[in-house]
Amino acid sequence: MVRTPAHRRRLTPLRRSRISAYRGGWALVTGAARDVGLGYAFSRQLAAEGLNLILVDLLADELSARAAELRGEFGIDVVVVACDMADPTAIDRIERAAAGIDVDVLVCNHMFTPPETPRILDMPLDTHRRMIDINSRGYTDLVHVFGNQMRGRGSGSIIMVASGVGLTSSPFTGAYGANKAFQIGLGEALWYELRGTGVDVLVMVGGLMNTQGDMFDRYPQWLISEPRDVVRRVFAAVGRKHMVVPSLPNRLFLLVQTRLMSRRRAVLSIGDFMAKGLGKED
Repeated sequence: MVRTPAHRRRLTPLRRSRISAYRGGWALVTGAARDVGLGYAFSRQLAAEGLNLILVDLLADELSARAAELRGEFGIDVVVVACDMADPTAIDRIERAAAGIDVDVLVCNHMFTPPETPRILDMPLDTHRRMIDINSRGYTDLVHVFGNQMRGRGSGSIIMVASGVGLTSSPFTGAYGANKAFQIGLGEALWYELRGTGVDVLVMVGGLMNTQGDMFDRYPQWLISEPRDVVRRVFAAVGRKHMVVPSLPNRLFLLVQTRLMSRRRAVLSIGDFMAKGLGKED
């Protein structure tokens, strides 16, 4: 199946969103290099809201291309930081690039998962460690540095991009699911602790999105969301909710998995679902 991403549609500012209050300020988005990725969809909507951007990603050439597109289309300032979030010094590079800038919106969106889908014990230990460094330590580094700055100013918004598998389970992508559970737990605790400080925290629990080409062709197509639509729902929820599942099909899916099934039955069900979707039934 050939998928056409909806990223390039004309964007308009959101009518009622806390993000609009930061017009003329700055946002930092990680995982922003891929043309069809969720990070770039976040970046484009932020640019439409009139925010300047700090974009972070490992893919230096693609990141520069995205920055040029955003400057040309929206007339904003864009700073790029090409770095590997697995590197413990990456946060230092990002902090230096943001020196003198008040980051009003932080979108922790980057992630790493192997292109293959090995079982937990079949995945090399070095891959596990890299995944933890990028998906868990990387998020912690970002919220610690920029969350402290926001708390000191008494304003700001932090968006933690997680996944529904962090609330359920994900056989065949178990290490990925465990990292997403970490992000959810970190984000919810951060939301509680920053109440009343002027800093909003929102945990986004995502589902399948049109960001991976034909990778999801085996899955029910009603579960596949467009990143552009997801982003607008997320921004509309900032300051109103502590967690958002921005897709009705995925809300229903999670309702069944987390409320209507026993934990054991849910793990069996999602495992069978993943096996079918990934072609591992043989």
